[in-house]
Amino acid sequence: MKTEQYIDDLIRREKQTAPNPFLSTRVMAEIEKPQRSEIKRIPVWQAFAVVAGMAAVAFLGISAGNSYIDNSSSETVININDSQIENLEYYNFDNYE
Repeated sequence: MKTEQYIDDLIRREKQTAPNPFLSTRVMAEIEKPQRSEIKRIPVWQAFAVVAGMAAVAFLGISAGNSYIDNSSSETVININDSQIENLEYYNFDNYE
């Protein structure tokens, strides 16, 4: 019972509050206000900083790519006996399927 009475009192108080007559005027004025999109200009120093950063990254990438030295020589030969690694005799049987 106490909960129902509390709800009834709340509804009664909400009905007694007087509406603000200027609220609808303010809301309608905000809706009708033209939507302006302001174009923000980027400062010159920020544009220069971005371009300088991109140039630095490109320079470092090219210099890192050019600093690679291939140390492998064509004289190195590796001889591996494949029959010791894998038992290929199974594949040589005549009736293998």
